[in-house]
Amino acid sequence: MNANERFLTFEPNVHTALWGEEKWEISVHPSSPSVIAGGPLAGSTLPAAAGDFNLLVKVIDARTRLSVQVHPNETTKLTTGGDAKTEMWCALTAGPIYAGLKEGTSAADVEKAVADGSFENLLVKHDARPGDCFFIPGGLVHAIGDGIALYEVQQSSDTTFRLYDWGRTGADGKPRQLHVKQALQAIDYSLGAPVASESVKSPFFDFRKIRPGRGTVLPGASWTVVYAWKGAITLDGKEFAEGTSVFVRPGGDFTMSGEGIAFVTRP
Repeated sequence: MNANERFLTFEPNVHTALWGEEKWEISVHPSSPSVIAGGPLAGSTLPAAAGDFNLLVKVIDARTRLSVQVHPNETTKLTTGGDAKTEMWCALTAGPIYAGLKEGTSAADVEKAVADGSFENLLVKHDARPGDCFFIPGGLVHAIGDGIALYEVQQSSDTTFRLYDWGRTGADGKPRQLHVKQALQAIDYSLGAPVASESVKSPFFDFRKIRPGRGTVLPGASWTVVYAWKGAITLDGKEFAEGTSVFVRPGGDFTMSGEGIAFVTRP
């Protein structure tokens, strides 16, 4: 397998929303799979070349805050319906995020806050700095704040239960639909607020930041997702510009070099 077949990049896949936009960088989700750009596989969709890869990778640009949400996990999806969704965020810019309920919050507190518009009082707010990582397991209540950009890795799921929407209206001037019943079934009250970290390890993915320098050898027996965060990177002699997401197909070990910082996600 040559470099053009192994190191895959993709056509832009941009989703706009009331609050801003998200770029689906690497997707095997059937609603919007990534289309391979360049090389002998150009024009093919990623699922055909992805093997057992089952994640969705996004770059989120939140010009205004997102709704307060919760996703089901492997257990609660059996009650709520939809697909389980555990995710993580790495801040690309500084800004606020909301992740976790304040200690002692009950289901009754949540229902009351949804009804009277005081939900922000229940949320734990974090002032994220560039490079801060937050683990958001299924069942954790969360919202992305105003004016922050995030790199997100998640299970390949588009199931979101909107619990609270800050009292705003949609493009049609009407309040957007909430999913309070399903959200209440999905919340895991045993989960504490996350703490900012340098890396994330979960049952579904292992995320870390790397300064590759003149050459860092990475294992290649399984798939790897690489994002050139600060500066260009080179993979086995093939260069990728800053801001590029690369899907590395399984093969032998490969070498990454570059003077900046890259994100690496593996099984």
